Amino acid sequence: MGKWTTFDEMMARMPEEERRKVEELSKILIAEEEFWNSLPEAEKNKRLEKPKVSYCAASDTLWLMNGRPTPRCYDILANRVTVFFEADIWYPSAVTVGKASRLLGPIFGADDVRQPESMIIRRGRGDCDKVEKFLNLDGVEIDHENMGDCLWIGNGELPCDGTEFAEDLVIYFTEENQIPVGVTLTPAAKLLTPLLFPAGARAASGMV
Repeated sequence: MGKWTTFDEMMARMPEEERRKVEELSKILIAEEEFWNSLPEAEKNKRLEKPKVSYCAASDTLWLMNGRPTPRCYDILANRVTVFFEADIWYPSAVTVGKASRLLGPIFGADDVRQPESMIIRRGRGDCDKVEKFLNLDGVEIDHENMGDCLWIGNGELPCDGTEFAEDLVIYFTEENQIPVGVTLTPAAKLLTPLLFPAGARAASGMV
């Protein structure tokens, strides 16, 4: 039976750059765990609750939040999609979408609205009611599938690991350097249509 290899021995055999990345990631994870353990229970639970969604019509900005502080930010796509992070750790707490009605109007707006040339719609075969809409507008990639009601908003970079910071609200990062590249929200139409397009929401529900 071979000899067990300890973690320290594995680290020692790694190339210096790879070892440095592992050490940095370990420090981040330890700091994050210590930070969350120090919070009151009510604050810890904000990561598990439904997202807080708000819309400012004056600036046409959509906010998706867990209610935690938002002191630091990083642009997923400049002037379009921004993710905010906690003060003490690099952990997401909110996302904003600028020009939200322009970007999400083709997805959730009235069916008779003129669609951008970049819009792609795929429908299920036969009696399947599945409709998936793809849109690339102002450099933002948007994908929505109606049956799961899941919305993806990203910058075109390939996502890897994700961090859920409210119920079914997830920020995705690149594999190597953890740069945020996109966000998913479920159920998207249910949460966003009444805020962004209230007239359409009333029509869809049969209200006058």
